[in-house]
Amino acid sequence: MKPLVRFGRRIALPSTVQIRHELRVLRAEENVRELCAEAEGLPCSASWDEICVRRARAGNGV
Repeated sequence: MKPLVRFGRRIALPSTVQIRHELRVLRAEENVRELCAEAEGLPCSASWDEICVRRARAGNGV
């Protein structure tokens, strides 16, 4: 990261490439969450916690 000096302190600023990479990773994680939710029969807006609970119940035979 490119340092920026502001009020005598160095602040690390991410580059455009790093920001774009982080956005791609975030989008990929969201796609996987939506696919997992769909596979478990939950709405696409289900959180990871809801998906994990559903899987834990299915694994225990509850």
